[in-house]
Amino acid sequence: MSEPELPGPGIGSLATDALRLIIAAVDEIPSESWDQPSNLEGWSIRDLVAHTTGSAAKIVALVEGGEIWQKPSVPDDWKYEDPAGRLRELAARLQDALPGADLDAMRPSPQGEVPLRRALTFPASDLAMHSWDVYRSQGRLVELPEHLLAFCRELVESLPEDMLRRPGGFGPAQPVPEGATPTARFMAYLGRSVA
Repeated sequence: MSEPELPGPGIGSLATDALRLIIAAVDEIPSESWDQPSNLEGWSIRDLVAHTTGSAAKIVALVEGGEIWQKPSVPDDWKYEDPAGRLRELAARLQDALPGADLDAMRPSPQGEVPLRRALTFPASDLAMHSWDVYRSQGRLVELPEHLLAFCRELVESLPEDMLRRPGGFGPAQPVPEGATPTARFMAYLGRSVA
């Protein structure tokens, strides 16, 4: 599988922007909504945020050269009393670690050992896409910033259909209403209901 050409900013900026985006989404969750179902079947909003916190922790571990787990982040592994605070802590660590990071250093990824710049694409896109899920779980449709949407689309388009739609991946594409925004069209392609 070839490495996609990343549009616009470098991967460090994309990962930082995706982390900021999920922090902003989490900050808007009302206290009474945390245990309500999310738009992802079987997960509460708390579970969704716990999963994204795991993805943020994976980004930081990759950049810092720490130990990496080779499975998706499971909500039970990442429940914190202050999820937004934990995400801010991870954002500060990422900001400290990025300037000295060797983006060509080999790191583990779902595709095996790859340069850090490639290893970051999966968890960074996970944060961007799940920020949309956090808003959608509260009945809101939002647009991903153009550069993050292009980044996520580029990664998704680089994956074979069987890898994209495997169990634990993305569901079948959903109907797209007339006049849907670019983000809504993309999320419907990934199996999210946008109607």
